[in-house]
Amino acid sequence: MTLQHITPPDQRGYVDASIFTTTDWLAAHLDDSNVRIVDTNEPQAYEKAHIPGAVGVVDNYYKTSMDDRTHIQEPEQFAQTMSELGISDDTTVVATDSSGGLYSLRLLWSLRYYGHENFKILDGGLPKWEAEGRPVTSDVPTYSPGSFSPRADRAVIALKEDVLSAIDDRETVILDVRSDGERDGSNKRGGKRGGYVPNSVHLEWVNFHTQGDVPTIKPADELRSMLAEVGVTPDKNVITY
Repeated sequence: MTLQHITPPDQRGYVDASIFTTTDWLAAHLDDSNVRIVDTNEPQAYEKAHIPGAVGVVDNYYKTSMDDRTHIQEPEQFAQTMSELGISDDTTVVATDSSGGLYSLRLLWSLRYYGHENFKILDGGLPKWEAEGRPVTSDVPTYSPGSFSPRADRAVIALKEDVLSAIDDRETVILDVRSDGERDGSNKRGGKRGGYVPNSVHLEWVNFHTQGDVPTIKPADELRSMLAEVGVTPDKNVITY
């Protein structure tokens, strides 16, 4: 694995870089009882190797069940899931993955939705950690149950009615970040129909991170430029899917 030069998150021009943390910071906090590392990779990858002390998740934890993989868990179920991971209201959650933030950011959004904002994403994820020669393990840690109080924030989620209203709203951009195949209907991903929401714009999620063995989120100027090309600008309301 090749570790290319990576500009630190606080030097990439983000309006708020506080959701990022570095491998150096995490290495210094591995034994901090108030920090919970959550490995959001697939269970098989977690079982093979993860950062010491990290807990693993099953099918992206935030989904209702293995059968209903469409909706986020209801408050009581989400609170139980977090509690079982040893996460309390005052816990600093550090999410990591091997996909340039794809799964980690889903966890952070889920926590944000339920009112927990003490979270971070590990910049470069597990690939950067391993490329730097830092320790990994297959041991599964155990923690005492946490105490998590869910407080759903309606402002950060769009319901069906919101999307229907936004289709013809010039002040709102509906951003489709799925793959090209999902967009054109050739890959239904188990759904009944292919295609996309009318009037939505398309920018696949892989465009948001750098390529290479250690993908990271692109600098702010690159993000702004490519988003502006599809009509996503600061003056617009944005609904992503």
